[in-house]
Amino acid sequence: MATVKYILEDGSEVLIEADVGQNLMQLALDNNLDGIEGACGGSCMCGTCHVLIESVKGKQLEERDEMETVIIEMEIDELAPINSRLGCQITIQEGMESITARIANLSNF
Repeated sequence: MATVKYILEDGSEVLIEADVGQNLMQLALDNNLDGIEGACGGSCMCGTCHVLIESVKGKQLEERDEMETVIIEMEIDELAPINSRLGCQITIQEGMESITARIANLSNF
């Protein structure tokens, strides 16, 4: 289990306990957080679950793969920073303690 801190578009913060195997997109949708749409259902095709990863404690995230990079460059910005990620591609893994993710849809990027 890990603690996920979402920083919402208005600057407020929401803490959610996440189980191993959950992804950040579905966790946000399950908790009705504004700014995460997940239009493609988590298939890494749309960019509507875009987050900026601000910190990770414990086991670190894997780097984004080629498909995630292509979607971020096409749907978000070709110059998006390396911490620009799709929530559907970030799954809680054993050994992760906490993740801070800023919800960063197209209107505030």
